[in-house]
Amino acid sequence: MAMGRGELSPQDFKATKNNWIQYTKKNNIRLPQGSYTDFEWKDYCPAVFRNILELEKIDYADYMLSVCGDETLREVSSPGRIGNVIFLSNDDRFVIKTLRKSEVKVLREMLPKYYRHLKKHGFSLLTTLYGLHVVRPIGGIKVYFAVMSNVLQSDLHLHRRYDLKGSSRGRNFNKVIVHEEIVYKDIDLDFYFYLEPSLRNKILSQLKYDCEFLEAEGIMDYSLLLGVHIDASSRQGTRTGPVHDNADLTVADILKHNGRFGAKLPASAVRTPRNEMGIVSSPSRVRVPECYNVLLYFGIIDIFQNYNVIKRLEHAYKSIQYDSKSISAVNPKVYSSRFQDFLAKVFLARESNKNWNFEY
Repeated sequence: MAMGRGELSPQDFKATKNNWIQYTKKNNIRLPQGSYTDFEWKDYCPAVFRNILELEKIDYADYMLSVCGDETLREVSSPGRIGNVIFLSNDDRFVIKTLRKSEVKVLREMLPKYYRHLKKHGFSLLTTLYGLHVVRPIGGIKVYFAVMSNVLQSDLHLHRRYDLKGSSRGRNFNKVIVHEEIVYKDIDLDFYFYLEPSLRNKILSQLKYDCEFLEAEGIMDYSLLLGVHIDASSRQGTRTGPVHDNADLTVADILKHNGRFGAKLPASAVRTPRNEMGIVSSPSRVRVPECYNVLLYFGIIDIFQNYNVIKRLEHAYKSIQYDSKSISAVNPKVYSSRFQDFLAKVFLARESNKNWNFEY
């Protein structure tokens, strides 16, 4: 997949560019009293990210308007914030996430291979990185942040959002709110999603490629962010075969209509209860499951955490208390395998002759 700005040199992956951003009184009327109005702004690897923007057909000027606005600078430079801060750009196209310096180091080290991975795999489910920046208000502290694709961007209402890792310890709903929406976790997932077989195969094969890349880079603790739009009017009784009019769309058709893989994918969702251990029941064992037409939006997010000393200590400590297979902090190889195995059980192949014989 060719890039519009030509080949990059090794130096492009090390380059930085400094700018000053100054707001007049007219520009900063929405900033709180006493806020800084002059910012030092640094771009990391600007040529690399310009190429990625062009690959995604995103105008650089539009990108800068989205991420350099006063509200963005107010969010990232607000004092007293602890941990990562995540918010959306005003147009909902981009996710902006503040990073620790250690995460910036991980991102910069993997960027050359990440860039090559995107070029090679046009169907990649990895969140697309559009920029890495650091901003410092005059007299303030540096704040690092990355700008990424919003994998849940949709003109449809998403009824459910899940953050899925394939682990179970601590992976249930606990008032987690992202973008002002509740995000559920693995143990809260009470659906199976049935897809056209070739589409499922493409999803799982691309997950394999993406996870192999992350494993090779020593990355773990990532997750699949999944959004579900439910057609409530499609609740089914007895059903035989596909319920979606567009269920047989090819991957090429989906890309043509939706612009990226992992957006607006048609599926049938079968809702099933969980037992006391938080394990979802098999649809075949459920007397009266609910079935809906759904559209799925998803992508792999949080790809900045390597298996460092802190994560190794966390693994050792939690393994004493819990089953080591149930915790998130495991080595990248184990993490990748478990992640793929879990999603293979969530995304199932639709059988054309399947008859649910639902009862009401």
